[in-house]
Amino acid sequence: MKTMKAVVVTDVGKVEIRDDVPIPEITDYEVLCRNHACGICSGTDFQIINGTLEEEAGFCGYPVVLGHEGAGEIIAVGSKVRYLSVGQRCIHSNLRPDVGNGYKKAYGGMAEYGIGVDFRAMVEDGLCDQEHLPFAGKFHTFPDCISYQDAGLLLSLSECHSAAKNFGAKEGDRVLVYGAGPMGTALSLFMRLRGIAHLTVIDSVPERLENVKRIARADRTVNFAETPVSEALKNEKFDLVVDAVGSRNILMEGSYMLKPGGKVCSLGVLKKADREVAVSRLQNNTCLHMLNQPYGEYAIMDDTIEMIVRGDIRPRDFYSHVVYFEEIDRALDLVRSRKALKVVLDFGTRYL
Repeated sequence: MKTMKAVVVTDVGKVEIRDDVPIPEITDYEVLCRNHACGICSGTDFQIINGTLEEEAGFCGYPVVLGHEGAGEIIAVGSKVRYLSVGQRCIHSNLRPDVGNGYKKAYGGMAEYGIGVDFRAMVEDGLCDQEHLPFAGKFHTFPDCISYQDAGLLLSLSECHSAAKNFGAKEGDRVLVYGAGPMGTALSLFMRLRGIAHLTVIDSVPERLENVKRIARADRTVNFAETPVSEALKNEKFDLVVDAVGSRNILMEGSYMLKPGGKVCSLGVLKKADREVAVSRLQNNTCLHMLNQPYGEYAIMDDTIEMIVRGDIRPRDFYSHVVYFEEIDRALDLVRSRKALKVVLDFGTRYL
C-alpha cells in the first residue's frame, strides 16, 4: 500500500502532518489527482479543528483528513473514463469515507492525492442518475490560465456567487453584510455585480474594511470595535442583512434592521451552540434564509470561471498568504490571529 502526506486533525485542537495516509486506488470511472494547493476555510476547517461542527454539517469524527478547497491535476484515469484526461486541472478531489489506516475525511483536500469522478460517463452508462452521483457531484475542472493557488479560491468564490443569486440580491437593494473576511468580501462583490444600490459592511479589522471598499466598492464600512453598530446605522433599514460570520446573535440583531418583507441571510457556518434560533424573536414580516451549506455552487461554477478569465473577479484579492503545507501550524496561526485574510496551502514550492 502506497501512502501520502496529509493534514490530519487527530483530536480537538490537535493538527498534524501524517505520512501514513493511503493513496486512494481508483476504479473504472475515477481519476487520480495530485493536489498542488488547498485553501484554508476559516469556517468549516476551524470548526472541525475546534470540535464545534455537527455531523449533519460534514463532521465524521477523528482522526480526519482536513480540507475541501483543493486544486490539482489529473495524473491517471480509470478504464471507463471518457470526459476527463491526464493533465487537466481540477478542484475538490475527494477521498473515500474510509480513507484507510483508521483515517476519516472531511473531503480530504489537504492531502497530496485525491479522487475525481467522470460523472457524465457514469450517467451515460446508466450506473446512477444526477441525483445520486458519488461524492455528491463535487468535482470540477478549470483552465490552465488559472493558477493552482488561485484555484484554491474557486470553490469559495462559486459558493459566494451562488449565495448572491440564492439570496436574491438585485438592482436597487440596500444591503448590510456582517463580516469582511474572504467570504463576506466575495459575496459583497457578487452582489455588487448583480446591481445592488448600496452596500454597508461591518467588521473590526481595519485592513479588511479597506479591502472591501477597494474590491466591492462598499459605500460605507463600520468598525464595531470603535463605533457601536446601532450608533453607526441609527434607524436605517435594509432589504438584505447577511451574516457572513456565523452567529445567531447577528441573525437576531440583523432582523431588526430589515425593511418590511426583508430578508436576513445566514451564510457563515454556525457552531453547535448557534444551531437553534428562536424564530419567534425575529422581527415580524421578515424572512430568514439559511444557507450554511452551499447550494448550487457547481451549477454556477462555469460562470464563475468565465468571470475570472474575463477579469471581473481576481482570486488573488481574496487571499493574502501562500504557505507550504507542512508549515500548517504557521498557516493556522495566521488565520486564527486574523493576520491573514485567507491562507492557501501549497504542496510544492516553499514560499516565504
